Amino acid sequence: MENAKPGQAVELHGLQGAAHLNGTRGHLVRFLRDEQRWVVSCEGDDYKVVNVKPANLKRAEPKKEYFVHPVTGQIMVPRTTSAPVTDTSIVSEGIANLHATVLGAFHNQRKGGVVVSCGDDYMLAIEFDGPHGNGGVYGEMVFADKCTSAQAVVRKRNCQRATELGRNFLAGETIQYIDTTEIDFFSLLSKYKMQAKWEGLIDLKSGLRLYTVTIAR
Repeated sequence: MENAKPGQAVELHGLQGAAHLNGTRGHLVRFLRDEQRWVVSCEGDDYKVVNVKPANLKRAEPKKEYFVHPVTGQIMVPRTTSAPVTDTSIVSEGIANLHATVLGAFHNQRKGGVVVSCGDDYMLAIEFDGPHGNGGVYGEMVFADKCTSAQAVVRKRNCQRATELGRNFLAGETIQYIDTTEIDFFSLLSKYKMQAKWEGLIDLKSGLRLYTVTIAR
């Protein structure tokens, strides 16, 4: 597969040792130069992350879905209002490691923000405003979880991945992208939601609810 870039939708094929993954869709995360393989975040209930040779990857068409508005019942046709995220991501597993990676992004950069994603549909994004307490951070947060209204925004803006909304939220900032598993993503989101407050504001760049959040170490 030539001219591949992080964020592209792909399909696995021609695998022999893991033939059960043939036909699985996912997206490219980053290229491992030493191993000459792509890290691929696969679709599915467990959001498996695998390392795959370029020869075993082929481009896949981004998901195109219609969305039925939960209130009006109107059929919403997605419009192209966002572009794919192509920045290199890191893969983090385990909620403790994931939380430490988020805090590390702030302490390494002292500015910007972080986007944590899980597959194509879920993400949370935090814009760092400053340090909090002993090693913590405070800032603003948006997220796309399983909530119908959040998924409506993802579909309406025709995003290939919800991560694009996080990139829009942090437009102009230095961004660290992190991919993780579904279990760890929702565990981290639950932790941060307990430390967040919504005051009725909507972030215009992402279209998602805007929360203030204080994240303790």
